[in-house]
Amino acid sequence: MKEGFVLSLEKNIEKEQKEVKFWADALAEKIIERKQFHFTDEKTPKLKKWSVKSSSSLSGVLHIGRLSDLVRSEAVFRALEEKKFPAEFIYITEDMDPLRKIPKGVPASFEQYLGMAVSDIPDPFGCHESYDKHHLEEFLKVSEKFLSAKPKVFSMREEYKKGSFSKEILEIVNNSGKVKEVINQFKESKLEDSWNPWKPICENCGKLQTTEVLKIEGSKVEYECKDYEFETTIAKGCGFKGSSDISKANGKLAWKSEWAMQWKRWNVCSEGAGKEYESKNSAFWINAEICEKVLHFPMPEPIFYEHLMIDGVKMSASLGNIVYPKEWLEVSRPEALRLLYLKRLMKTRSFSWQDIPLLELELDRLAEAVSEKKGDEKERLNNERLLHFVSFSKKPITTVKIDYSLALMLAQLFQNNEEALEKLEEMKHISGKEPKKELEAIFERLKLARTFAEKHALPGQKISFAENFDAKSIEPAIAALLSKIGEKISKAESAEEVQTLVFNTAKENNLQPPKLFSALYSTIIAKPQGPKFGSLVFALGKERVAERLKQVKV
Repeated sequence: MKEGFVLSLEKNIEKEQKEVKFWADALAEKIIERKQFHFTDEKTPKLKKWSVKSSSSLSGVLHIGRLSDLVRSEAVFRALEEKKFPAEFIYITEDMDPLRKIPKGVPASFEQYLGMAVSDIPDPFGCHESYDKHHLEEFLKVSEKFLSAKPKVFSMREEYKKGSFSKEILEIVNNSGKVKEVINQFKESKLEDSWNPWKPICENCGKLQTTEVLKIEGSKVEYECKDYEFETTIAKGCGFKGSSDISKANGKLAWKSEWAMQWKRWNVCSEGAGKEYESKNSAFWINAEICEKVLHFPMPEPIFYEHLMIDGVKMSASLGNIVYPKEWLEVSRPEALRLLYLKRLMKTRSFSWQDIPLLELELDRLAEAVSEKKGDEKERLNNERLLHFVSFSKKPITTVKIDYSLALMLAQLFQNNEEALEKLEEMKHISGKEPKKELEAIFERLKLARTFAEKHALPGQKISFAENFDAKSIEPAIAALLSKIGEKISKAESAEEVQTLVFNTAKENNLQPPKLFSALYSTIIAKPQGPKFGSLVFALGKERVAERLKQVKV
């Protein structure tokens, strides 16, 4: 092989490695470099300000799954901002969505509000001015703790009332034939000739979903309020017949046109959406075509992602498996959830409370890999950008000197942080001369782990020294080994030395290590398994453990 060819090949490999981009950076470049529309040949306009949009429906529960869209959209916004692209980060409250069913915990009497916009429904708990505000206020407050950039918040209800959409609404209604043509491409049962994307609010009962447009002349709409069937409920219409002026915007566009209107109203260049919207017949692509062909505005670049499952099933209030953002913060750092959402977009994720120690460990290892420049160039570049987006811009991640599993054990054995520190020093995890910042990180981890132990630890994760043990259940041959291990443990100087002692003892006696460890755990904590045995010995006290093992008689 010629030397010149080898050098050329090496340069190409080096170039390829350097061009590997984190997904948010790659998407930002795609947005910046875009020259024309997707569905037509129109050119992308040069605007003074674009926006990266996130939103949430307020008709349901605002759980940690709703944060995924915010976190991912924020990453794209930060990537654009770093490239000096004129963008802002916005969050839209979809408070014009109708109430479709009665959530768990809400009085059955609220059935009367089915079909009404959630912004027009009273707060069932009486502490806020409306149903939507009850859910939104706390979510916005806690979501700030998961975000590096604070989004500008807009209410769909307020924007409709202010007339912010009047121009686009009339443009869509006057071109309802084109809108219908786009939608019908993907429908077996075509929309009726009388179909119109506008839904006025009934001036008699205040409901939205129950109105049926009878006739449109210019900006005047005639309608009738009739029963409407949702998937599992029925919104009762009042039978009223009336008229409404579209220019006053007391109503709502159908979702397959309203989304397009939002993009034009806020100059949206990118927005997140669940994987179900990736299909070409989804509401995303239908709105994209409406946006470009009817409103003559370029569709945004999508951020498609997988939804978060809980123990393999969808989060649902009726199933009782909702995880709220404030609950996450009780046991884990917000950056751990950001890592879960940002590391890969299109990968199915199922969360269980038992994943918290592993997620914290993954975050620790990422910070360590970046700090110590681990891996080849491609891995280092990806790790650096991933950690950059996972971290808050003004708050770098502090390396914690003890992993979460060890903290979980110590938090149960020592309620006093000073005692836990003494034990960590004895175990050689810390020197005793750590700076204040590192000590604060350890204390915070102990606090989080203590709450985890109280609220989410499985029976097998509960740690305490067994007051009694069943010596008769231990095989005589293994009992003899436990006694010998007890004689040597008190001389061990580290947790690793204890681990090695047990493994070597098993090997020397032709015994499977798990069987010996199980006997040790049963004798010490009355459980067949537990945390790393060497660490457990030091946490409980070498002399105490040694004395217990010596009590095992053959």
